[in-house]
Amino acid sequence: MIAEVSLIVAYTFIFGSMYLGIALGFTLTTGVLRVFNLAYGAIFLIAVYGTWMFWNDVGFGLIESIVLSIVLVSVFTYAVYRIVILKFAELEDYMLAALVAVFVIVEELIAYFYPEIVGVYIPTTIYGELVPFGEANIPGQYVVTAFVSLALLAIYLLFFTKTKNGFIMRAISQDMFASKLVGVNFNRTFALAMIIASIPPAIIMLLISPIWALNPYIGWSVFTIAILVAVLGGLGNLKGSIMAAYIIGFIQAFVGFLLDPRLMLLIALIVVMIVLIVRPKGLARAETIW
Repeated sequence: MIAEVSLIVAYTFIFGSMYLGIALGFTLTTGVLRVFNLAYGAIFLIAVYGTWMFWNDVGFGLIESIVLSIVLVSVFTYAVYRIVILKFAELEDYMLAALVAVFVIVEELIAYFYPEIVGVYIPTTIYGELVPFGEANIPGQYVVTAFVSLALLAIYLLFFTKTKNGFIMRAISQDMFASKLVGVNFNRTFALAMIIASIPPAIIMLLISPIWALNPYIGWSVFTIAILVAVLGGLGNLKGSIMAAYIIGFIQAFVGFLLDPRLMLLIALIVVMIVLIVRPKGLARAETIW
């Protein structure tokens, strides 16, 4: 029993931190643009398969391939903003349909060029040993991913509390109309928000890719986690996302080690639905990013 408790505590931290990193960009996009970016899941795929393309097919070194894949992710998100979000700004239903279409197009292109039989593997393991925690041993790469996720969160918090662009994004999230009155450059700010929102999920996906079995359709399962965290926390609210990530992390660790791992996502979905019935706007106020 002590080993199970140790595992639950450890994986609550690991899952919570990892899920926070996965959802960080989605929360930012929702908080600043007020857009439910359904193309967000494509970022996870482009990060991994872009790195594989540059490394395995083109012949660049691994570090150069990672950098180029993150650049590719940034270009992709900027293109989504310019081509889809701006074009359908006044037609939300069409925008959501177009964003889903973009996600599916990326997914199908990757499935065509890199089907699961190819066996894509990105050697981004930083620490491959086991880390002892109480009576349990935790894969070191999970621990690294958790701390990198927290570091990314710290960088985001510094950005929002210490930089001019961060203050502008917070102002937009609190009162878009007042921000227009003082002359905020919305196109520039929104484009910047989209780009910086794409970086954390790309980094986290690259770190967990050596542990998870990669396939061209993994974007949906990872994106589901991002949606759960963002919706439970209160769409676009970072404080809420932090709370939600660790709540979902605890639920999945508890269910996975004491009940049945196959029920981890199902139970998390049920709990989120119950919370939303009681608090339809989530755990935190969704009208502001912080």
